[in-house]
Amino acid sequence: MFKVGTFKIMIIVLFFVFSTLGSAPVYAKDSSNPAKLVYQTDNLELKNQGKDITNDVKDVLDSESTTIIIKFKTDNQNALQALFSSSNNNPYFRNNYFDIFMRHNGELGIEVRDATEHINYLFARPASLWGKSKNKTALNAIAFVANAEEKSYKLFANGDKILEENVSNYKSLTDIYGVNTFLIGGVNREGKLEFGFDGEIYTLAIYNGVLTDDVLLHETSNALNKMIFTSGDASKANYFRIPALYTLNSGRVLASADARYGGTHDSRSKINIVTSYSDDNGRTWTPPKFALKFDDYEEQTIEWPRDNVRKNIQISGSASFIDSALVQDKQTNKVILMADFMPAGIGNHNALKNDSGYKEINGAYYLKLRKSNESTYHYSIRENGVIFNDTVNQPTEYKVDGYYNLMKNDDYLYVPQYSVRFDNDRLIEYQNGKNVKMNIFYKDSLFKITPTNYLGFTISDDLGETWGAPKLLPPFNGLNKNATYLSPGQGIVLSNMNRIIFATYTNGQMVYLISDDHGNSWSHRTASLPFANATAEAQMVELSPGVIQTYLRTSTGKIGYMTSTDHGDTWSAVQYLEHVQNPFYGTQLSIIKYSQKVNGHDILLMSTPNSKNGRRSGQIWVGIVNETNHSANWQKKYDVDFSNYGYSYSAITELPNQDIGLLYEKYDSWSRNELHLKNVLKFEILTLEDIYQ
Repeated sequence: MFKVGTFKIMIIVLFFVFSTLGSAPVYAKDSSNPAKLVYQTDNLELKNQGKDITNDVKDVLDSESTTIIIKFKTDNQNALQALFSSSNNNPYFRNNYFDIFMRHNGELGIEVRDATEHINYLFARPASLWGKSKNKTALNAIAFVANAEEKSYKLFANGDKILEENVSNYKSLTDIYGVNTFLIGGVNREGKLEFGFDGEIYTLAIYNGVLTDDVLLHETSNALNKMIFTSGDASKANYFRIPALYTLNSGRVLASADARYGGTHDSRSKINIVTSYSDDNGRTWTPPKFALKFDDYEEQTIEWPRDNVRKNIQISGSASFIDSALVQDKQTNKVILMADFMPAGIGNHNALKNDSGYKEINGAYYLKLRKSNESTYHYSIRENGVIFNDTVNQPTEYKVDGYYNLMKNDDYLYVPQYSVRFDNDRLIEYQNGKNVKMNIFYKDSLFKITPTNYLGFTISDDLGETWGAPKLLPPFNGLNKNATYLSPGQGIVLSNMNRIIFATYTNGQMVYLISDDHGNSWSHRTASLPFANATAEAQMVELSPGVIQTYLRTSTGKIGYMTSTDHGDTWSAVQYLEHVQNPFYGTQLSIIKYSQKVNGHDILLMSTPNSKNGRRSGQIWVGIVNETNHSANWQKKYDVDFSNYGYSYSAITELPNQDIGLLYEKYDSWSRNELHLKNVLKFEILTLEDIYQ
């Protein structure tokens, strides 16, 4: 213990808090929702036996469109369970059925199968459900809509519309040849129950008629489904990845993330960095604001396709920011947000690896430029943003402002802005008629920077309410190497000196960026890694004054760690944790030191997936700090959800009231099957009691 005919069916599986479990939702019949209740059952416990309701519904389902409402929970780990079905149970017709199904990894889907007409629709979305939360089985809310007029099927889950599919050969549930059985909790195939459900159905109510999307979004709302950044919010992004959390000295909690417009793809794409903050221990959050933003491409809320062909398409011409990390200077209270900067059309895979983008002139480094119609970088950005012609070492009439926007004779230059749209299997990137300030990161700029990756930061002097002009960092890796890549999450400020450190990585090395003057200037320290070509994203924690431990993603299937006992100047060799396993490609993690002692000891809290089979099985581990030998004894773990549920990048922070804030990707972000999922960046508040039982 610690001290401190034909008809169309819509199915809605509703999540309710425990205080409302005894009552089913009731929908008023009005002009916007002409739905009529025709069947309801409550408090049904099933143990893989199903419940046949054929006699109750076969004569009353007489509408072309229908709604079914269910609220349920299950802790069964069967790979596939059906919540509701209609089927032809006669011999030789086992593939004539409809069902709503769930998988043990949180996937929700439907099947519409009629073998006599060669129809086999399967529509599903991963990461749609909750398995458990705070060590209790979770309730879920879903909705299925079969709409005869639109010839479409829809699924809603926990307050989100997760898919909508139009079909040419539409089938209602009784249009399927020979349908003679309706079942809750399974499918009757040739007289045998399959896909049995083991759990509790708190309410199942069937309606003739279609409820509107707004009604379904409301009725499927889920108290668990807390988010800071949501699809279509003020950022206009549909997708968010790469969370960061940081608790400021004032008690404000700051969050940042990638706002991604071209699906969940990494750069190259259109990606901005957004921030939000909470002043009430994470209960409410401000609308998102841009900390880093390019204007060459419009912010558009686009449903990125998930089919096997179009899901791989990326926006090709946009500049982007990616992977943010936060820290606060403890003396000035200014907040530094660092990120990777990518020129138009550049990402990790195609960034030049043998060029920093800088040139050295008289012992100083300057960003180099070329004119758009030239191939040689004859220009550089000197003091005060003035662009020099380096062949004659003379200033030109051009300069850049603090945001790297281009000016001629002090007047801004402009370029057309782009938008994107899909035309069948092609992505069209077109000029939309709006002009924006020309920027050296843009593809249509008169002057262009080197097509490589850069590191930079922006500063907030008002605790995250506004953000200043960005600044690029010099080439710590040398002129002939690209910049290092930032480790997203938190930087660190040391307790016994005002040293700020961010962890970055490159091939075979950790590179620590250090500032001892409030972020005004930066130096670096390096530490060797025993592996190459790894995305060694790392997070740091101060065990005791001046003693830092870095935990990092590796290519070994394990979490590595290294220790510095001299404020980050030198580092030990990499060691490995044995209690966490990952696939060979690894995953980012998050770690903090908790402010309160447990049984007289300092503790660490680490958030990480723990599975060899993808980014799954999210856990928070408690490590007891041994200050004598600078180690942590990892004793206890908290399971965020069941082991098959997705869990990828995460951010953890201690809230001002000593609760724990957790912002995480509730899906497998490595899986190609889980690309372009909306509203999967979840936020939870946990107590230490939740974690350390």
